Amino acid sequence: MKVGDLVELSAKGRRLKHNWLFYKGFGIVMEIFTRKEYYDVSVQWFCKGRNAHNKRSWFKRYEIKKLKPQQSETDKKCP
Repeated sequence: MKVGDLVELSAKGRRLKHNWLFYKGFGIVMEIFTRKEYYDVSVQWFCKGRNAHNKRSWFKRYEIKKLKPQQSETDKKCP
């Protein structure tokens, strides 16, 4: 993971109760600490209709994952 990647909460991040603000949203990685810090990834979040909209928060690496683009119906390959 690097600065500028789009991310969302991972399965482990969704199970943690203190991440409830970020369930329906995505973020951009703004900063990564290479030293051993408690929270080592800074993410700018965008959650429509939530208190976390445009909020910068810190996460552990296992709490977030890269956001995968959604495939449209026309892009799917036939078997």
